[in-house]
Amino acid sequence: MRRQRVNGDNIDTTRADTPQTSVSVGISVAYVVDCATERARTVPLPRVRKLGITLVSLTLAAGCGTETPIASPAAGGSSGTSSEAGGGMNPAGGMAGGAAAAGGSAGGSGISGNGGSAGTLGTSSAGGALAGAGGASAGANGGTSGAASGAAGLGGAAAASGAGSAGAGASGEGGTAGSNGGAGSAGSGDAGSAGSSGGAGASGSGGAGATFHVFLLLGQSNMAGYPKAEAADKVEDDRVRVLGFDDCEETGRQEDVWDTAAPPLHECWNGAIGPGDYFAKTLLDVIPEGDTIGLVPCAISGERIETFLKVGGSKYQYILDRARLAQDEGGVVEGMIFHQGESNTGDSSWPGKVNTFISDLRADLDLGEVPFLAGELAYGGNSASHNTQVHRLPDLVSNSYVVSADGLVIDPADTQWNLHFDHDSNVEFGRRFAQTMIEALGW
Repeated sequence: MRRQRVNGDNIDTTRADTPQTSVSVGISVAYVVDCATERARTVPLPRVRKLGITLVSLTLAAGCGTETPIASPAAGGSSGTSSEAGGGMNPAGGMAGGAAAAGGSAGGSGISGNGGSAGTLGTSSAGGALAGAGGASAGANGGTSGAASGAAGLGGAAAASGAGSAGAGASGEGGTAGSNGGAGSAGSGDAGSAGSSGGAGASGSGGAGATFHVFLLLGQSNMAGYPKAEAADKVEDDRVRVLGFDDCEETGRQEDVWDTAAPPLHECWNGAIGPGDYFAKTLLDVIPEGDTIGLVPCAISGERIETFLKVGGSKYQYILDRARLAQDEGGVVEGMIFHQGESNTGDSSWPGKVNTFISDLRADLDLGEVPFLAGELAYGGNSASHNTQVHRLPDLVSNSYVVSADGLVIDPADTQWNLHFDHDSNVEFGRRFAQTMIEALGW
């Protein structure tokens, strides 16, 4: 035995008594030409690494005085003609008749490739018409189906999660069809029998079902809200939901039960508006139709950051439990908005403690690096100096942003603490939080 490297992969070939010529074709398959029999045989590589291929018929002088027909994969382009069908070796799915395109419509004897429209079915010498790379095309949102049948390899299966119809089965071992009507991946393997016509994909908004986008509202009184909500603030949109903060006779809301959102999102007794209200209303302008926003209010007035820490804090588990209720509802926690620091004004250890708090939440909720947005404290207020600490957060907390309070004003009714934003400032602050979150999420 001798080992030969073909395009970076090791393959074993047998040293025969008669002369042989080894030919590397594309990156998918190697052909060994036996000069005694003047026949070409394939030596399969461990896997097929490219899916969008076109099979064409080539003639190769193998050095034996006889030209032996082989199939060569090529990237892209349109499919071959009917004269090229009938016996070419398909490196991704075994023997096949027609040629499959990798980016355009099929020719006279091939069916569609990766997203192309269906062509006339070719015949297969080993069990059915050849599906394209990963399955025939399927239209999204009502698009027409691909070819009626295809060669299903070992483990290949057709499926579509969008509104379009599924096409033929994907070829190759372990191949899977893509979502939203797109073509999936194809592995290597021998061709199977012809696949049956794909059924319609499951319908859903945008081809993947509606998303429940959840956001955590964290901090103290400026997140909970200080000024009274006005009648216009209480106009509801059933696409914005809130997890009940407490039992509230005025709104009929119950603690830990989902309801349509309207202020107050936090303490019932206060009847206040905070930035969370218009944060959610602004996000409605950019999320897909059918998606919903979920707010999980967790701010507690007057509390220091230590209250919210996992180690030594009394409210960390409370926040964690409420966030998990949202996840149990099918919600996807997309980010957190935070306004706190008045009770820690001037504390240089505060930014590090915020980082610990957010890092623990992300880890315990398995959130990855979801955006964390921290709002500045009121300019000119009793805690304005703490903004120096707020601006340290992006250097400590990954994927974090500071939302400006420039131009926002303190509520004239706050004569005791001189640090709470007025009504219109809360509306504007909510919109700024939303705009920053939209940018952070790339919506």
